[in-house]
Amino acid sequence: MKVKILALAAVAVGLVAADSSVKGTMGQPLLVCGAGRAFLVAPDGHVAWNKSGCGNIHRVWRHGEWVYYSNGDLRRIDIVSGKDELIYKPCEKEGVFGFEVLKNGNVVVAENGTGFIAELKAGTWEPVVRFKGDPTAPDGTVPGGVHHRYRMIRKTNKGTYLVCCSSANFVREYDKTGKLVWEQKIPAKLTFDCLRRANGNTLVSHLDAVTEYSPDHRVVWQFKCTDAPELKLANLCGIWEQKNGNLVVGTYANGVEDGSRTTAFEVTRDGKVLWSYAPAGRRLSTMTVLPAEESAAASAQTMVVPTYMLWKRR
Repeated sequence: MKVKILALAAVAVGLVAADSSVKGTMGQPLLVCGAGRAFLVAPDGHVAWNKSGCGNIHRVWRHGEWVYYSNGDLRRIDIVSGKDELIYKPCEKEGVFGFEVLKNGNVVVAENGTGFIAELKAGTWEPVVRFKGDPTAPDGTVPGGVHHRYRMIRKTNKGTYLVCCSSANFVREYDKTGKLVWEQKIPAKLTFDCLRRANGNTLVSHLDAVTEYSPDHRVVWQFKCTDAPELKLANLCGIWEQKNGNLVVGTYANGVEDGSRTTAFEVTRDGKVLWSYAPAGRRLSTMTVLPAEESAAASAQTMVVPTYMLWKRR
């Protein structure tokens, strides 16, 4: 049975895109969130799994048999049973939008309401690291208020924490004591997502572009919405780096009723768009887009059955 499932998964992942919502060959299922739902997009473009009623959802993450999502609170859904449970509830309004599930099951969160950054022990609300970050602009203000203090957060391989200070337009890096060890000013309307590359550079999405900065603050790579005018891009949000260096990028509220505007895509380091996803739907958001199998491998390797087939078996 296991061999049969694996074989079927290989066929599914190798499908040529047949749905008009996908241009090019996607090649793997995508775990997506936005516009009040978390969902799985199969390689042919159809929605293979959907969880609606998720509120103001910003981030989704796969760990084992669970899909985690943030909408102010942090929750998770069991893929097989559909059970939905609360994982963490901050003590202030405008709680958690940005989080990351680590390989050991710990969860890193950035709390908008309190300003705290924390790493929670797996399966508990107990912080193993907790400190107050600085979400403010140089003048001490937070344009847009509490809602725009933080967006996405990532823990680096060095054990530091990268956090997007949303409307202040900084990416700040802290050690586990809360000491600021690096920061990058972002010339943008809003700073959404960031990740530390293996070469030590930092990728940042900021609506109009995704930009790569060196540790000494040089721009070493950039992809702008205007670099692919045929996609009609806007509001670049969640970013995911593939093993080969390609980027998978999601957007906020860029979808339209006739499906003419791209909501997610994959781009190479030389700026070539490999595929784009543009389903019809009013103001469709795909704020976070993660290749489902890679996101699972990045957080845990506890699944015997590949992600796509697990969803199909429900």
